Amino acid sequence: MAYHTYEFLKRRRNDPKWRGAYISARNKRIISFLLVGNLFLWGAVFWRYIERNNIDVMGYINEFIQKIMDRLN
Repeated sequence: MAYHTYEFLKRRRNDPKWRGAYISARNKRIISFLLVGNLFLWGAVFWRYIERNNIDVMGYINEFIQKIMDRLN
């Protein structure tokens, strides 16, 4: 079956031929929305934690890069 847009499937959601494809596309949209929302939420929590505790992120990144460079050499 060829790919169709969500709007195409939404207009045919009660058509038995397209019902399965519509439900599948709808579920993918819901899961994508929940994953992106979750990433934003935890990103904001992490950002707030860094800001409140005055954590030097660049120091950790530089230390991590140095460890990688030590392993490679």
